[in-house]
Amino acid sequence: MNNHDFFFSEKASGTFRQIILDMQEVSLVAAESVKAKIFHKLHLIQHHPLQSSKEIELSGVEGHFRLATVLNYKIYYKVEPSRILVVDILTDKSNKG
Repeated sequence: MNNHDFFFSEKASGTFRQIILDMQEVSLVAAESVKAKIFHKLHLIQHHPLQSSKEIELSGVEGHFRLATVLNYKIYYKVEPSRILVVDILTDKSNKG
């Protein structure tokens, strides 16, 4: 697939900011590392939205939704013909040590 237009929902944008702010309280280096890894995954999603992700169905919501994981975060996004919409980014508490 080709490059898609890439958008964040207001919720996903706020969540991403909060993840980085929370990490900065622990370590600036760790925050930069997490940010870089999430950005890398988002870059991969933008260019290949169907690879390294799972298709999911949301009851009552129409559309083609997918789930990708990076570190302890799950990225939920919607694939449309010419754009990708990141709906939310959640912490995967089941993967925490």
